[in-house]
Formats: sequence, structure tokens, C-alpha cells
Amino acid sequence: MSSYRRVATADAAASSAPPSNDEAYMYGKRTRSERISDKIQALAWVVVAICTASYTHFFPTLFADERIIRPIFNVSMALFTINVILTLYLTIYLPCKFPKSPTFNVRATSPEFW
Repeated sequence: MSSYRRVATADAAASSAPPSNDEAYMYGKRTRSERISDKIQALAWVVVAICTASYTHFFPTLFADERIIRPIFNVSMALFTINVILTLYLTIYLPCKFPKSPTFNVRATSPEFW
């Protein structure tokens, strides 16, 4: 499996030629081993992030250190919360509420939509 994957284009979707491996990947026709490999890599990154935060005492330092300027920290946490809420709205609520786009007649979460 190569680490580089091509981005889907309108030309690739309109082509009548059989899909190549890259095109099959773009349209969700990946092999089971590729899907498992992606999941394992994602899990590894999460484990590394948790270990790094634990080893550096990130969260206790973040909330208990006197060197942190609290008004700026509070504003940044409020803005971060707004970003998380907007991201959840765009990635979870909208695809569930409007599963198909009337313009394209495809699911909003599919590669063809974008």
C-alpha cells in the first residue's frame, strides 16, 4: 500500500474505464487489510498522543500552573469549544438531518459530494 493516495476528481467519476487501485480507494472499494491498516495507524497516533500528554503532565500543568495567563486561557478555551461544537454540527448533525443533497442526489459524506 502506498502512502500517497490521489484525490477524487470529476473526470475520474465520469470515466467509463475500470477503476485503478487509487480510484478504487477513493470510492470506498478498499481491501479489508487497507481498512484495518488505517484503523491501526489511527489507534497508534491516539496512543502516542495519550502517552505524550501523560508523560509531560500536560493537563495538570494546563489547569494548575500559575504562569498561565488565565483571561487569555479562558478566552482560548471558549473559542476552542465553539470550534468543537461547529465541527460536531457539520460532521454529525447535518449528515444525519440531511442525508442526501437534492442538487447532487448523493450522500453528503460521500467523496462524490465534495
